Amino acid sequence: YLPDVAMTLNNLALLQKAQNEYGAARGNYEEALQILRELAQENPRTYKPDVAMTLNNLALLQSDQSDQNEYGAALGNYKKDLQILRKLAQENPRTYLPDVALTLNNLATLQKDQNEYGAAQGNYEEALQIRRELAQENPRTYLPDVAMTLINLSIFYVQAKPDPEKSIAMALEALDCLQDFRQIPSLNDYAKVAYQVLAANGVDETGNPLPKET
Repeated sequence: YLPDVAMTLNNLALLQKAQNEYGAARGNYEEALQILRELAQENPRTYKPDVAMTLNNLALLQSDQSDQNEYGAALGNYKKDLQILRKLAQENPRTYLPDVALTLNNLATLQKDQNEYGAAQGNYEEALQIRRELAQENPRTYLPDVAMTLINLSIFYVQAKPDPEKSIAMALEALDCLQDFRQIPSLNDYAKVAYQVLAANGVDETGNPLPKET
């Protein structure tokens, strides 16, 4: 029953995070992580993925905190998560490469917030490359993920390393990826962000300059 204890601790922590009960959520994630690490020592093939998932959840929680020490802890947990997932993906890329890309994306967002622009750019670009390759085999599943990373990069090239040409190109490509998903509300939200990025760069959805106010 210890695996079920860990799963329930994870679920409870997710709820507590949603209720802004950060201290309780962190404690439950850490207890789940301790259990899963002990299980993974005996059966790594079964429980290493759960260790990685819990590290990612804990890092997401820590990323939401304003304390500098929490940012450092989040960075460390993302890197541990990524190390596990890369090894798993070597054996089973179809299963674990999507998780590698997700963690790279999350890590890049944290690094961008910490002004570590070079590291953030590299991780966003690696996540995008993985997701493009996955989308070639299964576009219905992975094109929305491609669009999400494109939008993150388009924002990066507005806020962190201003490059209007790259920002516009990525926002337009994101909208193209989302064309067949407009019936899904959450993906409509992605499209809205892409339109906002284009407007911030002074162009419309065709890439043409917006009319100047008179």
